[in-house]
Amino acid sequence: MGAHHTDHNEDAYVTAEISDRHLLVAVMDGCSMGKDSHFASSLIAKVLRRIAKQTNLRSFAERTQHTTRDLLKDTLRTLFSDLVRLNADLDLDYDELLSTLVLAIVDTQERNAEILAIGDGVIACDEEIVEFNHDNKPDYLGYHLHEDFEDYWNVLTQRVSAQDFQDLALATDGVLSFRAFSHDSYRPVTDDELLTFLLVDREEGAEDTAYRRKVIYIKNTFGLEATDDLTVVRLSV
Repeated sequence: MGAHHTDHNEDAYVTAEISDRHLLVAVMDGCSMGKDSHFASSLIAKVLRRIAKQTNLRSFAERTQHTTRDLLKDTLRTLFSDLVRLNADLDLDYDELLSTLVLAIVDTQERNAEILAIGDGVIACDEEIVEFNHDNKPDYLGYHLHEDFEDYWNVLTQRVSAQDFQDLALATDGVLSFRAFSHDSYRPVTDDELLTFLLVDREEGAEDTAYRRKVIYIKNTFGLEATDDLTVVRLSV
């Protein structure tokens, strides 16, 4: 939870099996200027988890195999239609479904992934880091729910294909929000070094506390703390 947020963590994440060889992985960041911004990211996470479960059950029952790209498109299509329905059922205002989304479908056997970013976010694959930064003015999925899905899909350009990777991380833009919290003297560090430390470097110790330790290290060593909520999902071979 970022230092500038006192009531809610506006991020959410999902990791779920979507077929017998594929994982659905996603991170979301609700719009701070939207209404109940934590609601949008949490709702999208719950819908994606349901989509993964239903797709997995259907694939098993029908004995069907899907490509990674097809699963990515089908997942987003179903999310899109579900959000349209939920928006109508709950009579939501336009600013109640505003959240960024970094969504990946990962082939766990071939270690390939198809990744899509809607709005801000960061993707790290092995030692390559890709930033999608909209200067805090992301083009949220919620802005486009009145459009035809195929038209929307065809204009989405923030895509990454990862082949035979060893390490993959998806992050909300909180990884770009580290700022000094005091005037004391600390060791200097660049933004690139911070991203590499957070998303590329590996360390020993329990995985479930890895990022808590990293954040504490950054605070104690460099005098920096995340001002925005920070969420990372990472897959390592």
